[in-house]
Amino acid sequence: MSGFRTGAAIRRIIVSSLVFAPFNASLRRRLGIDGLWNGYTPVILLSIGVFEVVMLSGQIIQYLYQKINGSSIDSPPHAGSRKREVSMVDQIKAMYHDFRHQRYYKPFLREKPIIIESRDQMEELSHTPELSQPAVYADIFGFKYTLKDEETNSDPLDTAGARFRLFARTIKVIGTTELESLRPHLQGKIEEVFEKAIANGKVTPDGWTSIETTPTMRDTASDPLALYMFGRTLTENPKFLASLKRYYMDSIAYQGAMQFFPRFLEGYMFSRTTEDGQALKNLIIMLKDAMGKPDGGWEEDESLKRITLMYHMIDASRDSSYWTPNIVVQALIGIWFAAAHQPWVNLDFAFLELCQRPEYIDLIRQEISSKATLDATTISNEMPILDSFLKESMRLNPMDDLAIRRKSLRPYTFRSGTPHIPTGTITSVSSYNLMHDPNYYPNPDRFDGLRYTRHRMRDDGESGRGRIRCLGMR
Repeated sequence: MSGFRTGAAIRRIIVSSLVFAPFNASLRRRLGIDGLWNGYTPVILLSIGVFEVVMLSGQIIQYLYQKINGSSIDSPPHAGSRKREVSMVDQIKAMYHDFRHQRYYKPFLREKPIIIESRDQMEELSHTPELSQPAVYADIFGFKYTLKDEETNSDPLDTAGARFRLFARTIKVIGTTELESLRPHLQGKIEEVFEKAIANGKVTPDGWTSIETTPTMRDTASDPLALYMFGRTLTENPKFLASLKRYYMDSIAYQGAMQFFPRFLEGYMFSRTTEDGQALKNLIIMLKDAMGKPDGGWEEDESLKRITLMYHMIDASRDSSYWTPNIVVQALIGIWFAAAHQPWVNLDFAFLELCQRPEYIDLIRQEISSKATLDATTISNEMPILDSFLKESMRLNPMDDLAIRRKSLRPYTFRSGTPHIPTGTITSVSSYNLMHDPNYYPNPDRFDGLRYTRHRMRDDGESGRGRIRCLGMR
């Protein structure tokens, strides 16, 4: 899900981009057209920009209005009712209200992707290196700016392999072996989050304390993650922690903004939505400083430092011609962005589902109480009720309607002979269709928190498939 921060940001973008472009020298330099700004050129360029916005606006407004109201603007009225007429001004006001209150819309694509459905093609889509996952998200999130993605002379296929090998080693292999050592640190951080949330909560007349679910779930997932990735010293540095959280929100803001504006404005939009990328600059400087010390020697308790992802990334990339300090920093920031978003959103939905279905609370409590110890193995493998409830929540509250997104780096034809994928085309799977297939999910629209305890369900959706499937799910 995505969206962009609001209020002043929207006003600055629209006013600066569409009204003052002909008169703003700084903006012209950002767009790289200062030298062309003479005679009729500004009129032509501004006309092209306005024309593109006008052409896109109708489709964008209608798409977002459907997301808000669940129906098309032009859909026929229900029997016995009058067709509701909604002006474009009202639609824009509704969108503006959502953005101000951080209601996020799912990203839409400017070009419709090719959708595949057969299981064999899903496997092929997931394993074929010519069909790239990073290339898709580089476009969606603008990694050229949001990650300061460096141009290299490496083949994209070789680069993807190098990154996968290091990520698999440091996260999947080393990380899982150290879960038990990490557990007390992570548990302590989660307790800190809840203590703070309760202290800042509102006491109800019947003695309960009411806390805000969404910010609490965001901190519950992201604060322990930051501790695992970067250690306590860095994450307790107010500037570093604020930059981590601001960078994540900046990247979502930029991605949301670029759904509304043409690509030639991407550099300018990044500057306006992220305050010229200040949070990213802070992270790069502070991480490079920590990595530049001998033996990864940033000040940190040794028992924690040697189980952080940052330490293992530094250690595993020594003597590598590809993994320069800049690339390692870029990879760490990329992992943070990828991992900071989905866990807290899934956790938030799970808590909301649990609040609406209190009958599951006692079942999950009993399962937890029945375990002699709550070590990493027990939590991961011996709690079928909790596991089923979380999976069912994810099934009915997916992050996106599409899964296993891939962009073709070269022309590609599936082994079956169809479809043929031209270079640059997006191919994907409908996660909605997969997760609502009655052949695998009887009564697919009904929430059943014990569904996964009775049957082994297909697992093709949220976590992807293949060699770059979510590392936490392998």
